[in-house]
Amino acid sequence: MKAQFKAGLAGFSGKLDGAVYYYHPKLKRWLMRKQPNMPLQAKNIEYRNVAQRLSALHVSEGYKRDFKRYLAELRDQDAKVLVPSWWSLFVKMMWKMQAAYPDQVDLTQITRAQIESQALPCRSVSLAIEAGLLEAVPGYEKYTDLL
Repeated sequence: MKAQFKAGLAGFSGKLDGAVYYYHPKLKRWLMRKQPNMPLQAKNIEYRNVAQRLSALHVSEGYKRDFKRYLAELRDQDAKVLVPSWWSLFVKMMWKMQAAYPDQVDLTQITRAQIESQALPCRSVSLAIEAGLLEAVPGYEKYTDLL
């Protein structure tokens, strides 16, 4: 269903009256969909706790810049990469790290001090690539800014 807007509401996005309004950049259109009614489950609480922990890490500007550049190179290398942002890629990498190091990493309890003291590979993009958490791109060695 296409959303219809009056002239003054062309930039509206968000939730209103049980519907979600948003702009879809690939379709170059404003869309409206029914707002989902999601039941609260234990997994939702776990994911929320992980998201809060990862946000609390307060990654450095250099680390963000490296992730953004890495993602741009990854998209240039493979057009099928559909990760929308550096943050999505970061979260995906952290979940892979938890799967790879289940005894050391618990994302619901992770802290910046733990990452530094245990020398976990998520400290920089290049270390994550070398550990197999991220896909390699040519010249990845330059992404050395720390978390």
